[in-house]
Amino acid sequence: MILALVTVVFVVLGLLSLRGTRWAYWTFVVLGILFFPASVGFHFHPRPCDCAINLQLILFALTKYGHIWRFTFFFLMTAAQVRDKRVSRQFLIAWGAVMVMGIYVELAEGITGSGGCRLRDLAPDLAGAILGAVILMIWRFFRNRRPAT
Repeated sequence: MILALVTVVFVVLGLLSLRGTRWAYWTFVVLGILFFPASVGFHFHPRPCDCAINLQLILFALTKYGHIWRFTFFFLMTAAQVRDKRVSRQFLIAWGAVMVMGIYVELAEGITGSGGCRLRDLAPDLAGAILGAVILMIWRFFRNRRPAT
């Protein structure tokens, strides 16, 4: 029941963020940061981070589709918040936010003991950012092709 409510809150805030609503974006980010500590009742059980990385581990990590779609969504939310007309700045800020949040998620999993802190899990986060950038470019392309009325 609680998990369903949390999911609904995040989805609503995320959709509002896609429309450029700043308060919804920052509320989403703050609640996202608090999610891991709150999920363990703020009782931390630190574990070491697995920093092993090679091509096979990265390819395995890329099967974490949950990471990919969540970080695609986060990329698009962040890009919607950037009011700069320069596409390069919009993409760079959104990419940076995805990577910072991805690093935070891995560290939070390690500190709380609620998941596995793995360096390789940044690969699906980056894949999500790339997918978000592709979606944004396609959306901009079609938006700019509409005839002015």
